[in-house]
Amino acid sequence: MGVEQYDKDLIHELSKKVKNGKILEVGIGDGFPYSNVLDEMGYEVYGIDISPTHVDMVKESLPKINVEVGDSEDLEFTDNFFDVVFCFRSTWYFTNLIKSISEMLRVVKNDGLIMFDIQNSNHPIHVKLMKEQLRRKNHYIYEITIRLIKNLIKLIIRPIRFFPIHWSFKKHIIVDIPTDPSSINLYLSKENNINYQIYGVNWDNSFTLKEINKTTDLDQFDRLVYKVSKKGG
Repeated sequence: MGVEQYDKDLIHELSKKVKNGKILEVGIGDGFPYSNVLDEMGYEVYGIDISPTHVDMVKESLPKINVEVGDSEDLEFTDNFFDVVFCFRSTWYFTNLIKSISEMLRVVKNDGLIMFDIQNSNHPIHVKLMKEQLRRKNHYIYEITIRLIKNLIKLIIRPIRFFPIHWSFKKHIIVDIPTDPSSINLYLSKENNINYQIYGVNWDNSFTLKEINKTTDLDQFDRLVYKVSKKGG
């Protein structure tokens, strides 16, 4: 159960509707643990990633996959090209998630499917983490002063006991940006050519994806998965 089971459940949901065809992973990383499995299942797999290093890794380890450097907000594919487009474990690094979703919808075929997950910014764990990150960002001088004091103490007691010392003065950078699901829901509700389903992630269940209905409290889940079907033209 847990993370590994979550990955298996995502692939299961992804492959239920579309059994073969062209599939794109947005933010492919090193190609694991999704595109490698889908490649083995017989899909014609494509991938894009903003990192040239990741793209080179995929080309070396998974040569059958068509992978290129690319931007999720400006996919270099024609309209209605893929049967499935997905993005897992990456949306919290995107600067404009709505634009990325729009691009995924553009390049997927009618009757095709897109799937992506988000970190739920309203869940207590992410509220706490974001407050901590903002506090560190907004109190840079204080953070550096505390770090210097701790390092001096470590140097004084080093003959007695060794502690690692961190001298970096770089400002704290917020990397992971959780998403308010209401912004995604508002955008999707305005799209006339789609149907969508939301799943909450229950890490302890044997099947981690819990289908959400209108009465479900979204904020009880730290991770949400969107499954969006594009209607036929």
